Amino acid sequence: MKKTLILAAVVLVAASATTVKAEENATVNATAVKRENSGFVLPGNQWRIGLDTIFAGRIQRDENGAPQYLYGVTAGLGFGFRYYFTIKDELQAVHPYAEGGTTTVIYPYFGGGIEYDLPNGDDPAGNDGVFSIGGGVYFFSKLFGAEFMPFPFITVSYSFK
Repeated sequence: MKKTLILAAVVLVAASATTVKAEENATVNATAVKRENSGFVLPGNQWRIGLDTIFAGRIQRDENGAPQYLYGVTAGLGFGFRYYFTIKDELQAVHPYAEGGTTTVIYPYFGGGIEYDLPNGDDPAGNDGVFSIGGGVYFFSKLFGAEFMPFPFITVSYSFK
């Protein structure tokens, strides 16, 4: 039963990633025009690496430069998906999120936290890349024991085109 639930969750996350890819290709050209004359705005679609629960992946940003979602590879060749919540414009650089996925291929985890974007010193507009720092609390499963252990996490990552 647990294996079926985990498999269903992984299939749903994978399916959402593929449908989102089609939508993202349609909006990349439209959002590029809107971003030309603004301040600290990042490209719509970037690669991301770092010391984070998702080590390497793809991040999608909206027309204002705020992240929408991130998906990629976690520890032990698992898969993770992070959804960012939209907040007021005054706090555009602070991004709360919820995340779920698997570690070591089958062990599920979930959690949430906040992230703060720092523009690159050579690129204050953030067009080429951005460093992010943050932290959160994640709950990792023992799988068959069905106990989730809480674990605080501090993150440092870099997004680039």
